[in-house]
Amino acid sequence: MRKKVYFLVLFFLVIFLLSYAQEGAIGVEGIYSGKVIDPEKYLLGPGDILRVYIIRETNETMSFNLAVSPTGHVLVPLVGNIKVVNKTLADATQEIAKQLMRFYPRSNIIVDIINIKKVNIVITGEVVNPGAYRVLAISTLDDVIRVAGGLKSSASMRNIQIKRGDKVINIDYMRFLKYGDLEQNPYIEEGDFIYIPLIGKSVKIVGQVRNPGIYEIKGGERLKDLIDMAGGLTASASLYDAVLDRVSGERIELNLYKLIYGDEKEREEANIELRDGDAITVLREQKRVYVLGFVRKPGPIQLVEEAKMVAEGEEGGEVVGEAIMGAKVSEIIRRAGGVLPNGSTRNIEIRKGGREDNKVVVDLYRVLVLGEKSEEDIKVNPGDVIYVPPITKSVKIVGQVRNPGIYEIVAGDRIRDILLKAGGITEKASREKGQLERVENGKKVIYEFRVDNAVKGIEKDNLELEDGDTIYIPEQRRLVYVLGQVSNPAAYEYREGRKLTEYISMAGGLKDRADLERIAVVREIDGKTQVIPINMNEIVNKGRSDLDIEIRENDIIFVPEVFIKGWQDIVSIISGIFYVYTIVKPFVGW
Repeated sequence: MRKKVYFLVLFFLVIFLLSYAQEGAIGVEGIYSGKVIDPEKYLLGPGDILRVYIIRETNETMSFNLAVSPTGHVLVPLVGNIKVVNKTLADATQEIAKQLMRFYPRSNIIVDIINIKKVNIVITGEVVNPGAYRVLAISTLDDVIRVAGGLKSSASMRNIQIKRGDKVINIDYMRFLKYGDLEQNPYIEEGDFIYIPLIGKSVKIVGQVRNPGIYEIKGGERLKDLIDMAGGLTASASLYDAVLDRVSGERIELNLYKLIYGDEKEREEANIELRDGDAITVLREQKRVYVLGFVRKPGPIQLVEEAKMVAEGEEGGEVVGEAIMGAKVSEIIRRAGGVLPNGSTRNIEIRKGGREDNKVVVDLYRVLVLGEKSEEDIKVNPGDVIYVPPITKSVKIVGQVRNPGIYEIVAGDRIRDILLKAGGITEKASREKGQLERVENGKKVIYEFRVDNAVKGIEKDNLELEDGDTIYIPEQRRLVYVLGQVSNPAAYEYREGRKLTEYISMAGGLKDRADLERIAVVREIDGKTQVIPINMNEIVNKGRSDLDIEIRENDIIFVPEVFIKGWQDIVSIISGIFYVYTIVKPFVGW
């Protein structure tokens, strides 16, 4: 029994000595100092060397190395052989620690890798130094290409092939280089055969891109893909001065603005599919601004130091499509033909450098009409884009305004704003009752307001507007009232300069019982009612035209009835008295 125990102790002592001898053989040079390894992904195999640390509860520490044998095992002291081939480092660590805990209870056991195995691979094709290499097992395709001296200028980066056993892995190496796509830079495995073919279909891009040159393309790739491969446009690139030349001799004008900032349909149309041999040139931006959207002549406006004159008879005597450096927004838009009827003047965008995410919104009504901001303070620089969007919200104004029609509104606009845009109210406009028509919950609702208060901006009558509202400013009826002993007493339309006798004539003339000497004109002056007596007998019979006064708006002409007009009235009165006397005489005893 004693001999048996002695033999076991001697056996494990030899194993420990071998382990330490192995560690000494590796030395400092054998310790791994490369890429960080992910224990959950790295698969162990022959050639890997692990180091085990055992920290006892007494803080006594011991360590030893474990080499993965050609059969895929590690020989662990006291434990024996453990199979680790094709196990992750994390799984192998867990298994080794579990087995050692039987012999070192209440200890902290740490397993790490200190030397990485190497694998044999072959790389051939368009690399500087093709051949067979022995590389670390954590090497990637990119590492192997570097070891082989890099790719030749004739090499394909889009169609690299890795033959692994019975399968072929196709790699788009460019996507790793340009975009960091790690799936296109896989880890290399034992026996991999890497083939770098000649470059396939290619296009050239020069000019204002960050990395001009020749780029390989794959089927279905488009203009935007190429610009991305070239690192994008430079800050000096013109969005309207780019061309595509084809092998066939065809030249295509490219609209890079629509490609980058257009809507979905515009981007799709501008994103031309590439063909083998295409050559794209992106020119440097000149001193231009671009007016786009709902204008009559969208496109670039060249900024010049001084205006050039054109042939007589052309618009303004100046070149359309040019503007003086520092021109105002409204002037630049005018050079683009002006805003279309359905174009907005309230939400004009100035996109700095053409960027939609860096824009200033300008309300020309508040700038030009209300003067809330000086137009000189709105800077337009070369490369900017002025975009005139469509009208999205509007109201209609009809009736007694100078320019009835449909007008754009923005949030917060009120009746007064639209009255100003419509040129103000006419002389015939009612100062009292206006109407605002609105549809609410499918029903038409009418709001009334005093026109004069709305013009002054008094809030209770200066109602806030909503999309689809209709404002109606009725005509004020300017009247003169002719009453009393005239043939047709009524209200008659006021006409400036008309006299008293004219209005009486309009009312059909005087009746027989009209009292010419006591005609009255009732007039309101400064809020007070005054009565002006007129002796029309003097006007008619004595020619006193100075008494035939001019009638004003809202005057009331009253013609009273005479009490006794002549002998006919006296006879009638006596006859009446006699009739009453004959009736009442029998009753009163007369």
